[in-house]
Amino acid sequence: MSAWLPRVTAAAGCGGSGRELARFGDLAALDAVLIGPIGPPGADDAGGAGRARARLAASPSGLVHTPAPALPVEHVVEDLLPWFRARGLPVVCAVRGGTAGAVADVLQELRRSLDFTTVAAVEVDLTTDREETRAAGVLGPTDRVGPWSADPQACLKLLASAREQLPRDLLLTAKLAGECPDPLATSRAAVGGGARALVLSGSVPAVGPPRQHLVGPAIGPVTLGLVTRIRAAIAAGRVPDVPLVAVGGVHDIRTARQARATGAAGVQLGTALLADPQVLWDVHQALTTVSPPPPVSDTTD
Repeated sequence: MSAWLPRVTAAAGCGGSGRELARFGDLAALDAVLIGPIGPPGADDAGGAGRARARLAASPSGLVHTPAPALPVEHVVEDLLPWFRARGLPVVCAVRGGTAGAVADVLQELRRSLDFTTVAAVEVDLTTDREETRAAGVLGPTDRVGPWSADPQACLKLLASAREQLPRDLLLTAKLAGECPDPLATSRAAVGGGARALVLSGSVPAVGPPRQHLVGPAIGPVTLGLVTRIRAAIAAGRVPDVPLVAVGGVHDIRTARQARATGAAGVQLGTALLADPQVLWDVHQALTTVSPPPPVSDTTD
């Protein structure tokens, strides 16, 4: 199964709104610019969408961070999409939410925008905490029950709900991380729900307060291991054949080429952009001279 996807973008939460990157290079030279994470107002614990700041700190094992706050969908629709469309720049919208309804609401708002034609793909974050009502049929507070990726059936329903909100020919991708207890089951569920590419993140929970994750070069082996495992499952017909994107530990040309050699069709750059945003263009240029990974199987289940 083939699908277009950008060779390199910033990871969600690491490129600002995407517009800030224009100070460091020509955005038109990239395949697409990622915007996000995008979520409903009040989606984040620390003050709601866009009002909190992600925290990044050094540890003996690498960098530890808290999730980036979500950009309010209203800001994306009213300000960012018009800016990108006016310049003819395709974007990838990274979306997250605690419930399928929250994600669907964000996608509906994006779809209603007159500038939606600039959206080339949507990434649904399965690393986000899923929420459930405390009692069936009762409106009110919700409990966090772990990330979406911990429940393949919930992932299938989430992706199916997202797919219904989008044009059939628009690329829909699903992002899962190293903490996923059963990556193969979650990958099958995501593709079964409508994802046509998988974004594989090596980030893992860090010791300490909840919702902290280890990121940066130290998690490169986790990312490559996850890509290798899913590629092997694709070859064995245990996961449908879709492109893979590697994120986590990809911080320069060498590691980007390593991810490509392992089987990733694309990469995302995260903390590397904090030190040198220009690396985004350097890696993009380098990957134009590297052949994409060969297809491993035409078998789907």
